[in-house]
Amino acid sequence: MSVEDGKKFNLDLLIQQIGPFGKFQLLNYLLICLPIAMTAMYTLTFVFTAGDLDYRCRIPGCDEGESPSLDAPFLDFTTPKDGDKFSSCEKFLHIPNATVTDQCQADLFNPNQRRSCSEFVYQDDETTILSEWDLGCSEEWKLSLVGTINNVGQLVCLPMTGYFSDRFGRRTAFILGSIFAATFGLIRSFSTSYIMFIIFEFLEPALSAGVYSAGFILGMELVGPERRVLGAFFINVFYALGEALLGLLAMFTRDWRLLMQVAYVPTFLFILYRWLIPESARWLVNMNRTRSAAKIIDRAARMNKSPLTADAKKMLDDALQKNVETEEKSEKLKAEEPIVKEYRLMAALKSRTLLLRLINCSYCWIAICFVFYGMSMNSVTVAGDKYLNFILTCLIEIPGAGICCLFMDRIGRRPMLCISLILSGASCIAFIFLSDLPEAAQLTVFLIGKLNISMSFITIYVYTAELFPTELRHTLLATCSMFGRIGSILAPFTPLLGKYVESLPMILFASLAISSGVFIMFAPETLNKTLPDTLQEAEDIGT
Repeated sequence: MSVEDGKKFNLDLLIQQIGPFGKFQLLNYLLICLPIAMTAMYTLTFVFTAGDLDYRCRIPGCDEGESPSLDAPFLDFTTPKDGDKFSSCEKFLHIPNATVTDQCQADLFNPNQRRSCSEFVYQDDETTILSEWDLGCSEEWKLSLVGTINNVGQLVCLPMTGYFSDRFGRRTAFILGSIFAATFGLIRSFSTSYIMFIIFEFLEPALSAGVYSAGFILGMELVGPERRVLGAFFINVFYALGEALLGLLAMFTRDWRLLMQVAYVPTFLFILYRWLIPESARWLVNMNRTRSAAKIIDRAARMNKSPLTADAKKMLDDALQKNVETEEKSEKLKAEEPIVKEYRLMAALKSRTLLLRLINCSYCWIAICFVFYGMSMNSVTVAGDKYLNFILTCLIEIPGAGICCLFMDRIGRRPMLCISLILSGASCIAFIFLSDLPEAAQLTVFLIGKLNISMSFITIYVYTAELFPTELRHTLLATCSMFGRIGSILAPFTPLLGKYVESLPMILFASLAISSGVFIMFAPETLNKTLPDTLQEAEDIGT
């Protein structure tokens, strides 16, 4: 991109001049972080809306009151035991006797004949779609399907969001995704059937799942290379706080409809971001809209109170004085962008270096998403209070973000990713052998595993964004994230697997974490490298 005097508009130089992370960047990062905290809630609402509850069979002749108790004395002669617990899905055959008034007597139930339940009694302090539509026993798979459908929606959305963001702007994708989430999430809270619920469970992420990646890139393209990790720290702290807030809301509402309404309604306010946050200056430059980018840099320089050198000021002034004809040219280039972008994407896939890098990153994303979300979902099955466990499992991501902030710029992205993945896998293996230890010990080891996988998640976002060029950055980041959704799609079924083989989820988590930690060692290091703008610059990383 050139200004009128023919000099290149050097955005990296200008960002260094205005300050890599000044008041302007800080304010915009804080604004970006609010929708990201909300999207963290939306990603995991199904943990509570489709959560498991304690329930048992409704016993005819015994459960005749309006509010039957979950623990009733007549269970001893009406309900068989599975191990040391009463069965949730079977009851003894009831033999009515019209000659007696009290139908709840031991001699009216045949302990040698079992029957499947058709009606249920649920714990009375919480409601989920399980109790709303009787999804227990043979229908229990429908609860796991909710999380899978949510992640299938994300899988559909991410490549479209990547294209939309690279084509129409990071800010546009960021705001529209938030509004779509609020709209479909609120509609879902009024679902009248499981089918309606599951349809909107798909539609919401299918149109809004790119909010995190759009916000992440929007923020990262505001700052200098030495402050990208700090920016990632802010985003991931707010993401963890959003997840923990979900746990708090679930703890106090205990009602799946109310939980969703409280979580989604505030998101409509983010439509105001059209006037509160700027578009990515780097994206504008890449779209040949240097005049618009220069306005943002000029505003940032004034807000940061950063003096510019004579050359930088000349470069900025020249861009600000570009005539209308030049801006009209950029609109023509914008119209031609889809053809150019398709050509660039094909060129990237034909590059052996970039293709192998994409495959490696994609596998790493699959492993990290499977373990990260799988551990969040399984936290409610760990011994102890499920709400507290979930909140702690989310909050442990904050020290993970702090460790990344301290060490990622010291030891590098690749070593950080490798070490955290292997340690997470090792923690999952250790957890398998701790079933006889106190609850606190089990939870501690579980949290160590989640701490490390959260560090991996933070690192992989920064690392992937730095490995690919500006012209395809969001498209390829979204592609990797799309593959990661394969792991997220499978993760909701791990609590169900744990009911058959208790250690199986942890074995799967450990296997994927350790293997991806080994494979990522073959990718190049990006520490302190300038973000590549072209395919050639991306290929040259690590050479």
